[in-house]
Amino acid sequence: MSSGLSLISVGLSSEKDLSLKALEEGRSCDLLYFEAYTSKLNTSMSALRSLFGKDVTELKRSDLEEGSREIIEKAKNKRIGILVGGDCLTATTHISLIIEAKKIGVPTRIIHGSSILTAVAETGLSLYKFGRTVTMPLSDKGSVDPVIEAVCDNLEQGLHTLILLDLDVESGRFVTVGDALKALIKSDDREQINDETLVVGLSRLGWDESLISVGRASEIAEKDFGEPPYALIIPGRLHFVEEEALHILHGCPKELLKERRVLSQIDELISKYASSCERVINELKMRTLPKIIHSEDAEDLINHARRYLDDALYFASVKKPTALVSISYCEGILDALKLLGLVDFEW
Repeated sequence: MSSGLSLISVGLSSEKDLSLKALEEGRSCDLLYFEAYTSKLNTSMSALRSLFGKDVTELKRSDLEEGSREIIEKAKNKRIGILVGGDCLTATTHISLIIEAKKIGVPTRIIHGSSILTAVAETGLSLYKFGRTVTMPLSDKGSVDPVIEAVCDNLEQGLHTLILLDLDVESGRFVTVGDALKALIKSDDREQINDETLVVGLSRLGWDESLISVGRASEIAEKDFGEPPYALIIPGRLHFVEEEALHILHGCPKELLKERRVLSQIDELISKYASSCERVINELKMRTLPKIIHSEDAEDLINHARRYLDDALYFASVKKPTALVSISYCEGILDALKLLGLVDFEW
């Protein structure tokens, strides 16, 4: 490619994360730019210039969002490279560049690199179980509502949510893990995120001093995560391997994982039995009345309730949430007997 536009991924940490392919591409460019506003890297312009052996021009947000046409026009006759932190296609700004270049026939090339979207696997959570990723904006740049909506939608499907925390490198402003959690807890009317919610706080993944901390939201919100960039994960349903990773690799208390497992199982049971009850109510057919009910019929129902009670006591002894379901069945049968006027008692 003698002329054209190349997006070159730097990686998560510094110029040391550049691949050999990225180095080769950057060194072959006539003009090389560094987009420094969508992520924070542990590098400098002088380090990049030394590594590539040529001048590197820093791009501001306005240079790409308002002046992208000028860069693309240059790529008609010259080989233009843009260095981007993380993977170059993580941000929508960069795919827009590729689209615009293609529209006017400018050749393009993509050099991929390490990304937060895959680095989160270091937590021990399976990448296959992440749902929609969302960005928590700076307080003056957007609402927290879309973030809560994404978390709730993912949780309904048992999926993890990666929340990227916004930053403005040019002004030195950023959303901290604590800021994000406090805003989510305060604004979540659906009460999916509260002080007891299991969360994973992240900072500087891919750096030598990266930090991953797992625990209750109220505790993680008060933790010092050092310098940005930051991210946050709200886990969905956990596989036992994921639980083991959170405990052994990151010190998540076993009791928190156990509490969460019980709550998750209760949620699943509620969903399962609510669906069954709704189907039965919609499909049931009334029998011809009146129907003669003998004392033996009532006794059979009482014995049925007694068996559910026995099941509930057993499940409770082995700490299974199905105890709640069994005791509810028992109460339901007894209530039905009373409502039909077949027995008399007081709760």
